[in-house]
Amino acid sequence: MKLSKYITMGVMAVTMGAGAASCTGDLDLSPDDPNVKTELTTKEEWLGYFSSLYGGFLYKGNLSTSDDGAGTFTRCHWNLNEISADEAIISQKWDDPGYNTLNFNTWLTDNEWVYAAFSRECYTAKQTSEFISKADAAKALLGDEEVEAMKAEARVLRAYAYYQMIDLFGRGPWVDENSTTGSTPPTYNRKELFDAVTADLVAVISEGNLRPGSKQVYGRLSEQTARMVLAKLYLNAEVYTGTAMYKECAEQCQAVVNSGLSLAPDYRYLFCASNDKYVGNGEIIWALPQQAGAYETWGGTTYLTAAAYIESAEPAVLASLGAGRVTDSGEFDGPNPWSGLRVRPELSKTLAKNDLRRLIYEGTYNEEIVDLKNYDAKSDGYMCIKFTYTTEDDYYNKANAGRSTQMCDADYPMFRLADTYLMLAECQLKGVQCDGLKYLNLVRKRAGLPDAPAITADDLLKERMCELYFEGWRRSDLIRFGKYAGSGYVWSWKGGKLEGVSTPEFRNVYAIPYQYASTVGQNPGY
Repeated sequence: MKLSKYITMGVMAVTMGAGAASCTGDLDLSPDDPNVKTELTTKEEWLGYFSSLYGGFLYKGNLSTSDDGAGTFTRCHWNLNEISADEAIISQKWDDPGYNTLNFNTWLTDNEWVYAAFSRECYTAKQTSEFISKADAAKALLGDEEVEAMKAEARVLRAYAYYQMIDLFGRGPWVDENSTTGSTPPTYNRKELFDAVTADLVAVISEGNLRPGSKQVYGRLSEQTARMVLAKLYLNAEVYTGTAMYKECAEQCQAVVNSGLSLAPDYRYLFCASNDKYVGNGEIIWALPQQAGAYETWGGTTYLTAAAYIESAEPAVLASLGAGRVTDSGEFDGPNPWSGLRVRPELSKTLAKNDLRRLIYEGTYNEEIVDLKNYDAKSDGYMCIKFTYTTEDDYYNKANAGRSTQMCDADYPMFRLADTYLMLAECQLKGVQCDGLKYLNLVRKRAGLPDAPAITADDLLKERMCELYFEGWRRSDLIRFGKYAGSGYVWSWKGGKLEGVSTPEFRNVYAIPYQYASTVGQNPGY
């Protein structure tokens, strides 16, 4: 079953799963039209329903937000993990709700991005659980083996949503396939969520219904994906539960490494429009497919490309960075630059000039971001050009033949093998014998850097920034290394001040959105 064939149809929202929209009630949907189909009777309908579980990560679905991109799982979670840390900042030109308080680490319970993220996690947990509870009815059409594989994948998608809830919020409603639709689910604290999710992941891996990446079809997650979600939970276990689990993390990472995956030869191509060649059985362990004209989204890599381009850039520069072209009259015909995302100076200063991973365009812009409202050719903040519209065979668009579409074709990478290698290095730093230094140096070798003689905490945190910037891990990494809240490390605009100031420890988790607080409760400090 090729996911891409059905994902758009699935996003049309099969009514059978529509009532699963929220696990606390405020997003519940039910069909108003008595003629709406509520029973699935064909193979195509079941595959569309299953594909909608994946589509929920790319499309906003029924979530009401200020624009079409705000409600997508990828965009709201990227914002919470990156803009609130030391890698990215949003221009005040946009003036969209919620951005400034993320920029300045001053969010409250009414932040739109916080609401969107928590809602998407609840939606995904309920949507996947509802599918699992109903999927056996499809066995007569699809066969036992296929349905069991689909149910296993749904459990991993649910676990990923809960992983984000554990990491960002530290509490939430617990929903599984045994939950009763319409009833209020129990609220679990951080450890209870952690225990429930890790137990289910261990079980689903051991049951053997997940396909390995070498046998999985493009667009669907693999056994290695499940191991990566579990490894991420174990990596952060000391933060989440007070008990370190680096040995368990290393075991899952080693299983991924031993599955035959390898690093891509060129870092740049992992984030361009033809990066699908590295997805599934390559370095990108799991990615969300994106393609103009097929599965388009205002989140995902469309957000990470168009938002990073500055409109004051010369047409030739924009053409070399995107999929557009320079016309005979000298105009740029291509994706419209949104002039939103900027590179914080801490990222630019950490990425050495000779580091092959330094995908930053400096131009005539200023490295320091003093003025968040200036957008001319001397505006503050460099462009991150890590994600591109161009393909591997013409990465710099030398043919000047780029398309004018706004939508990006680069798949959105959720997990990469390089991260697995760096996680092993961290496990070795914490006392686990797992060849972590060897794997760290494989990552550095591809970046054109010399081997590290040893692993230190500061160097490893720096390496994670250089390898994984703009991929949605930075906030979690800083918290795990004790560098997020407090005064031990400050970055530009942290706490709302240009020079950066200390922030209170309660900011290590986000506020529960006020729409959910009466049911779920509120985190301390908010």
